[in-house]
Amino acid sequence: MKIIIVGGGIGGLAAYLALRKHLADASPPVTILVFEAHKSITSISSTIGGGLGLAPNGLRAISRISPDAAAYIEERGFAGEVMTFRNSHGALLGRLRIGRKARYGIGELMLPRATVHDALLQELRPGAVSWGSRVRYVKENRDGVEVTLEDGTVETADLVIGADGVRSVVREAVFGQRYDAKYEHLTGVGGFLPVSSLSETLRNSLRSDPVTMTFGARGFFGYSPTSADPTDLQTAQLMWWSTYETSEPLPRDTPPATILEQLKARHAHWKSPADTPGRSVFSEIMSLGCVEPPPSQLLILPGYVTPRLPHWSSLSGSGRILLLGDAAHAMPPHAGQGVSCAVEDAVAIALLLKHYRVSHRFGTDDSLGRTAKVYEAVRMNRVGKILDIAARRGETKKTQTWWQEKIRDWALWLVCKLPESLNDAQFGYDVEVDIAKYIAKLACEPHS
Repeated sequence: MKIIIVGGGIGGLAAYLALRKHLADASPPVTILVFEAHKSITSISSTIGGGLGLAPNGLRAISRISPDAAAYIEERGFAGEVMTFRNSHGALLGRLRIGRKARYGIGELMLPRATVHDALLQELRPGAVSWGSRVRYVKENRDGVEVTLEDGTVETADLVIGADGVRSVVREAVFGQRYDAKYEHLTGVGGFLPVSSLSETLRNSLRSDPVTMTFGARGFFGYSPTSADPTDLQTAQLMWWSTYETSEPLPRDTPPATILEQLKARHAHWKSPADTPGRSVFSEIMSLGCVEPPPSQLLILPGYVTPRLPHWSSLSGSGRILLLGDAAHAMPPHAGQGVSCAVEDAVAIALLLKHYRVSHRFGTDDSLGRTAKVYEAVRMNRVGKILDIAARRGETKKTQTWWQEKIRDWALWLVCKLPESLNDAQFGYDVEVDIAKYIAKLACEPHS
């Protein structure tokens, strides 16, 4: 069996590592290729994106692929297990305990997306990724799937996995342009700052409220340390981001001075307990983040989502094309589950192929068809629930009336009072356990 993975981001690399682990004993041997449009590891690492919150279920899924990669991530991320919620007047709405290691065995981490990508890259064997291989189109036929590169090269595979993001070429092979990405009318602006560049007052405030989420009438502003030791002034960074509603996405080449002007119009009057006379927390972070050249990378991250797909595999039902991560379900950042769901998808596909191809020795066609069917049955329901959560949270970051603000502030206060156990289904999730339960259920059904 020959498998081609389109996309060398986190989802694509996770798929490669999961397949390599679980299909190592397949006979005949399985060949796995990854095609990535970026020309080198360096070029993709520099554009991999901003910061993120990696939930316990996501790191658990990574540990199922590679304990070493999980350890690499855990050693470098900041334990963001308590989030402070405030409104733009500086009033405390509550402190939310979320994804605590004491409860889930693995804790919530705040870190750069690039750290997760680097952890997976280190697990690759030489030649695993074909860099500079941009896929032009993908087409399924009776004998397999053809993958055509921009240089005209054509590769044929038994299975193509689309891990090529929100503007997926592989998704187009299944649906055409019926499910193209749509702008969700929310844009994010942010980046990273050396903690050493911050005022002493702001640095000190990170000891009591390191992960701070502030909600106002015209958007949202958050910040958090990104490293295990936020007091290390040599290496520690602060990630920050502003999310706000706008009818058109901000162009990625917008000058930093223009971004700063827009951010100040939105956040400069906001209050924080860490403010000092003549220096506000929000103005300090925005000014440091938008200077030219900036102390660190400044990012513009428009929010794009895809309509809910009716299925994540070939229209023919063959299972020769599978979608994962943003190619299947573009996940807004508001639930903090984008990376986690992509890695869970990858592990699920590998486990199912192992079950049908290796353990039960089904032929290629039968194993792919069965894998696709169970993959969708297990994953689409879970991811759909998380997408609903993300959509509701995104609404809280849009422009609010006075009355909507009051309702939102009350809702956030209430959330901080609710028991942690309400998050168990999300953070305690183990994709290996879920797949095993579903397979056992099928075994008990007639004609499974």
